[in-house]
Amino acid sequence: PKYGFVLLWLAVSMTPSLVTADAPSSIRMINALPLLAIPVVQLMPRFGEFSTEKRRFSTQLAYIWLGVGVVTQFMGTAVSIFHTWPNNEEVQFVWQAALADIGGYVDTHEELETAVIAAWSPDTMDVPSMQLLTRREDIALSYFDPRQGTLILPQVVDGTYHLFRPTILELDPFWEAWLVAQGSTVQQQKNFVHYAIPAGLAVQPEYKMDTLFGGQFRLLGYDLVRDGEELVLTSYWRVEKRPSSPASVFVHVLDGAGAMLTNDAWWDAVDPQGLWYSHWQSGDLILQRHILPSQTNAVQLRIGIFDPYTCDPGPCQNLHTEAGAEFLLIPLED
Repeated sequence: PKYGFVLLWLAVSMTPSLVTADAPSSIRMINALPLLAIPVVQLMPRFGEFSTEKRRFSTQLAYIWLGVGVVTQFMGTAVSIFHTWPNNEEVQFVWQAALADIGGYVDTHEELETAVIAAWSPDTMDVPSMQLLTRREDIALSYFDPRQGTLILPQVVDGTYHLFRPTILELDPFWEAWLVAQGSTVQQQKNFVHYAIPAGLAVQPEYKMDTLFGGQFRLLGYDLVRDGEELVLTSYWRVEKRPSSPASVFVHVLDGAGAMLTNDAWWDAVDPQGLWYSHWQSGDLILQRHILPSQTNAVQLRIGIFDPYTCDPGPCQNLHTEAGAEFLLIPLED
């Protein structure tokens, strides 16, 4: 019976490795904990015998040292739980502390009807996480990964765009500066940042377009800037219909013969376990920055949207325009 707990712990510690192909290393490390328990289960039942077997050994002294050890460990654990771990960025990510606080904020502000959340895994875990962390079912939430150079503005209901991000997850510096320049009100909470963005901001592409891809994404236009050795393309999209399958935007840089020199692709990606959740709402405005190397023999760009889950074994399946095209070509002007 004294080994029952050790065996139970060993069985439970194996569970993360069985249910996921990529368990965190810290979870795998707890497999060694049963080994630490072996000396304890051997010594504790014999504390009462030590004083008779070894006359110089005091049972009372052993209990004192044991008590000191327990108290010290308890205090160290308390400091870790209430101070060290909550302030660790990796732990905050694992615990989803920011999403929990955002969910609480959304629940207490019923005037919010739409909002967008910048997070780490918009197409896999963020949607079901927020479904658990918020009690409201009448709010339309959209999600994006700010590390991809993306910014999403939800459909305006009350005259203001509302955007939330975890404190430990920064927006793309360009979009952060752009939001501030547009007069956004930025409120820092404990674990998240709330942006109240005025609906009258100027979202006008330099080169206007009006092309619908797959009946879901409308390309409104783009900005194109040559910045030294970089070619920066900003594409403007509007979600016309909530996506029912994964979607990634691609940009190819082509030479005069149509050969691809370099490329860029963002948004959804293939998940090892095949997880995907629809994470955009109709009316969302997607602003996407593509930073590409500027090459002297580049003459045009090829832009479109594809389903990343169709690329293995391939070829990737693109969303078609209303004219049946799989992509659009954008000339590069000198």
